[in-house]
Amino acid sequence: MFVERFVYCILCISFVVYMAKKCLEEKRPLSILLLGLMLIGLMVEIVTFVTNIYPNSFLFAYIFIVNILIGGAIFVLDFNHIDASKLFLERIGDHYAKNEEYEKAISCYQKLIDHGKETNKLYVKLGQNYNAIGDRRTAFDKFAKAIELDRNDYQSYYEIGIIFNELGKKNDAQIVLDNTLRIKPDYTPASELLAVVLCSQNKYDEAINVYKDAIKYDPDNYQLYYSLGIVRTELRDFDEAAKCYQQAIERKEDLYEAYYSLGQINLLKGELDKAEENFKKAAEDPDTAAKAYYQLAKTYMLDNDEIKAVSYIEYAMEIDPTYRYKAESEPLFAKIKEYLMGMHMVSEAQMKLEQEIDEKVKEKYEKEYQQIKINNDVKEEDIEFNFMDRYKDI
Repeated sequence: MFVERFVYCILCISFVVYMAKKCLEEKRPLSILLLGLMLIGLMVEIVTFVTNIYPNSFLFAYIFIVNILIGGAIFVLDFNHIDASKLFLERIGDHYAKNEEYEKAISCYQKLIDHGKETNKLYVKLGQNYNAIGDRRTAFDKFAKAIELDRNDYQSYYEIGIIFNELGKKNDAQIVLDNTLRIKPDYTPASELLAVVLCSQNKYDEAINVYKDAIKYDPDNYQLYYSLGIVRTELRDFDEAAKCYQQAIERKEDLYEAYYSLGQINLLKGELDKAEENFKKAAEDPDTAAKAYYQLAKTYMLDNDEIKAVSYIEYAMEIDPTYRYKAESEPLFAKIKEYLMGMHMVSEAQMKLEQEIDEKVKEKYEKEYQQIKINNDVKEEDIEFNFMDRYKDI
C-alpha cells in the first residue's frame, strides 16, 4: 500500500511540475486555472500520504480526475504533438456547422488557423461554411488554399466545380471536375455533376460516357441509372432509356419518377397496358400523382375508354386544378372537352356562390354590429376604458 501511494504521489508531483512549465511557456488562463486545481489535489495527496491518512472517496476521486486523469491526458496529447484546446475548438466548430450556425463555425476554424494550425482539412471546412452563407468568392479562396496544401484534395476541386457551375462558368466547371475524377475516379458526386454540366452544353454523348464510367465504380447506385435514362430520353433513344429506368427501379423499387418516365415511353410506343401499369405505380407517390393521373387519362383516351379518362382527369384536378385548363387545350381530349368546360363552369359558379354568401354574412354582421353601437350609444374607446377601469383593482 505504501509503495502504491508513493508512486501515486510522485505521479501527481510530476504532472503538476509539467503543467507549471506549460503555464510559464503559454500563459493561457485555462491552463493556469487547471494548475491551481492540480496544486490543491497535490497538497491533499501529500498531507494524507505524510500523515498516513487515506483520503475519503470524494477527495480520492478529485485527485484521480484532476491530477492523474486530466494531467496524464495533457501530457500524452503534448507528447503526440496534439493541442487539446485546438482539438476541442475544431469539434465545437463542427457542432456549429452541423446545426447550420455557419458564422460561428467559421469563427472557430479561423481562430485555429490564426494560431498557426493551417491544415488542408480546416480550409475545406472554412470553404464549405462560407459557401453555405452564400459567400462564393471567399469560399473559392479557401478551397484554393486547401488545394495548395494538398494537390490531391479531390473534395476541394469538386466544391470549386460546384461554384463554377452555379456561376454559369461551365467550361471551368468541366475542367475542375475532370481533375477531380483524375484524382479519384470513383467519386460519384463529381461524376453526376460533370454529367449535368456536359448536358447543359448539349454534350450528351460525353455525359453518357461519364455515367457509364461512374456505374463501373458504383453499380448499385440507382440515381446513376435514372440520370442516364434521362439523357437517353433527351437523345430520343427510348429503348435504351427504358432499360436504364428499369435498372434504376430494380435498385430502388419506390423510385416513382422512373415509373412515370417508363410510362411515358410506353405511351409513346403505344404499349397502353404497360403505360397504365407504370402510371398507376407512379400515382402512389403524392409528388407524381397529379401528372401520373393525367397521363392515365391520356392512356384511356387512346384506348377509347372516355369514362375512365374523365375520372382520372378529375383525380388530377383534385390535386392540381391547372390540369383542367391543360386538358381543355389538349387535342386528345376533344371528345370530352364540353364535359371539361362544363366542370369548369360549375366550379366557377360554385366559387361565385360562395363569394356571394360570404358577402351576405359580412353585410349582415356589419349591420348588426352597427345596430349594437347605435343602441348602446357608446364609443369603442369608451368600452375599452370602462372595461379596464372595472378591473383595475384586481
